[in-house]
Formats: sequence, C-alpha cells, structure tokens
Amino acid sequence: MRIITHRGHKILAVDTSGLPSEEIATLHPILARTAIDHKINLVCNFINDSGLDFARRRSTRDAVARARTEVGRLHSAFIGLCGIRKLLANAIQKEHFYAADREEALDWLVKQAEKRR
Repeated sequence: MRIITHRGHKILAVDTSGLPSEEIATLHPILARTAIDHKINLVCNFINDSGLDFARRRSTRDAVARARTEVGRLHSAFIGLCGIRKLLANAIQKEHFYAADREEALDWLVKQAEKRR
C-alpha cells in the first residue's frame, strides 16, 4: 500500500496481486484507517491473481463503510479484474471502474475527484 499523487490528487494505491483472501481481509482495517487519516477517497486496486471469497467481501464492505463515514464517497478503480470476479466485486461496491492499465485507472480517479469540485 502506498499513497501516490497523480495530477495533484492523492490516491491510495493498493497491490494485493497474488495474495490469498485471508491475508487481504486482514489488510482492510489498515487500508480504511490510512484513507481516513490521510483524507483520501480515491483508491487504485491492483488485484491480479488475488483470492476472493465471502470473508474478503465482508471485510471490504466493513472497511468501505468506515472510510465513507469519515471521507465521504469513495471512488475505486480496479486493475486485473474480469469475469465472475468482476461481478462479485460489483456486489460489494457499485462505484467501480475496471481499467485495462494503471494510467487509465489513475486518470479515471482524477476525473471523479475533479467532478466534485
């Protein structure tokens, strides 16, 4: 997890590629706390070959709810998600963007931030 800046906007970049679902679920409270502490509502998720199951969906939903309470609406872009995994992720949070690459994801996130100004 890193905080990056893209065109003047802070973005929480999270790479869980290859991690099992259980390990990812333990990261969600940390990610939520980081977003809250740094007032970041833009998240870029790199999730190639990562695990996805009920425990992870629940921890994601809980973390998103905590962060939304503090920083408002969250915008998330995903890289490496397709097929059934895309459908499952969409059940968690409706405001997703599924990008082909990092640059597309970051540009979309910045557009969302600039719409709110």
